[in-house]
Amino acid sequence: MHMDSQLSTFLTTIATGITLGVLFDCYRVLRGTFRPKVLVTWVTDLLYWLVATVIVFIALVISNWGELRFYVFLGISCGVALYYRLLSLWVIRVLSFVIKLIKDIATLVRKSFILFVIRPVVICFRIISWPFRFLDSKVRGWYHVKYPKPPIDEKKI
Repeated sequence: MHMDSQLSTFLTTIATGITLGVLFDCYRVLRGTFRPKVLVTWVTDLLYWLVATVIVFIALVISNWGELRFYVFLGISCGVALYYRLLSLWVIRVLSFVIKLIKDIATLVRKSFILFVIRPVVICFRIISWPFRFLDSKVRGWYHVKYPKPPIDEKKI
């Protein structure tokens, strides 16, 4: 293998390590935000590692036809270390801000839906049903006067 292809493979593995770091921080922020139960955590951990394996496999096949060399492991480790040393804190802050923004927008949409759709429907239903509620109270009073409840036989209890 020529030196330039080895250098390009090494840089690709560094980029793969950085990608794995970003993916792990995304998973970490989502898991911290939603706090899933133990079983969901196990499943998502497994899913993360499957996705990470596929990313590394594709990167290795594209960069050096899947050959495993020492510098491949060194490149991935260096990429992850560089990412966590230089970028992790900023990515976590940006992801946390984006998730908070999405939550706030979802809350605003939900409250707007309740205010502009649900409440008018409830008010219209109350206005339409008012005569029937009035009649219902009159009919109930008439029904209970004309047909009282049967007496309770305390011997059977």
